[in-house]
Order: sequence, then C-alpha cells, then structure tokens
Amino acid sequence: MINYRFYVNLQTRFMLFLFLSAFFACGKTKDAATAATGCKTQGTVVDYDGLDGCGYLIRLGNGQLLNPVVLPDGFNFKNNQSVRLDFHVLHDMASICMAESEMVEITCIQDAKQGNEPLDCGKITNPFAVAWMDKAIDRHNPVKIIRYQSGKLWLFVFQAVPNSFLYDCDGQLICESNGNAQDDCHRKQLNFLQRGKVIWQGEGVWD
Repeated sequence: MINYRFYVNLQTRFMLFLFLSAFFACGKTKDAATAATGCKTQGTVVDYDGLDGCGYLIRLGNGQLLNPVVLPDGFNFKNNQSVRLDFHVLHDMASICMAESEMVEITCIQDAKQGNEPLDCGKITNPFAVAWMDKAIDRHNPVKIIRYQSGKLWLFVFQAVPNSFLYDCDGQLICESNGNAQDDCHRKQLNFLQRGKVIWQGEGVWD
C-alpha cells in the first residue's frame, strides 16, 4: 500500500527542484547576456583629487566627465587607466566637486587593458583620452591642437591666444611661443615643422 503522505511529500520536493533549477538557469542566462553586451562605453580615468570634493573622474571620448559616486565593489581606479563601462545618470544627487558633467552609478566596468600599451602618437585623434593632453588643455585653453611629424618624432602644438606650446608625445614641454614669429620657440622649433594635422579644434574657453 502506497503511503499517501510520502507520495505527496515526494511530489512537492520534485516540483520544488524543477522550480529552483529553472530559476537558477534563468539567472545564469541573464548574467551571460549581461557579460556579452555590457561595458560598451570607452573612457579614461583622470585623477581630480586636487580639486575640493573630487577624486577619480572618468573622461569619455566626447569630453564628458563622469563622477562615479556609485560603483561595483572590488574595482580600483588608477590615473590614466583605460576602462569600458556602462552607467546610469543620477539626476537627483548634488556634488561639491563641480568639475563633473554628470554624477553616475556605474553598472558595469572593466579595465580595457590599454593602459600598459605604448601610446601610438601618430594615431591620436582624441586628446581628452590622453592624460597629459587633457591636463594641457585645462592649463592652456587652446583653440587648436596640431600634430606634426619631425623625423621619427611626433610633436604637438597647442595653439592658444596669443601663446603656443610645443610638446613631445610624452607630454614634455619643448618650448613656448608668445605669438611673436621671431621668438626663440619659432626660430628654433616651430619654423621647421611641416605638414601638420589638426586633431582637435575648440573655442578656447575652458573656465
């Protein structure tokens, strides 16, 4: 004779097993889809610790600065680190940093593994993604950045008004011109540069 209670109990456990199996299977599918499609946006970590209330911000390719006020545990920022991320804008939060474009919650972030690669100076098209160029833009308020090739070297002129600043690809300032075509920077450096390419042009107003 079949024990009715045992039969019902066994049937209940079997149904619970099927439910939990389906639940965890769905969870794994969702995580896999997130991993495959997440972290789509490219950015560069920039250290703004010198400004009150600021820390590490993330510069996007369009120049937008994100303040990552909420982010996943276990991720450590480094200055000039290339990252891929997804985020949500937090419209109702206030900040004392004032340098950011948006305060955001980071929903997905990972190291893009580009920070250790040599900088290909001849292919720079976004100066905001290069840490020293980003700082030079803030420092000089240029209206134009021009890339030149001099032998095997790549040089960059940050044209401001009236001064111009000549840098090498490592961010070392070579010389500064006061706008006079006869000054030392022109006579020793700028007058010998040829076939420059404008890689960025703005309004020169970065208050």
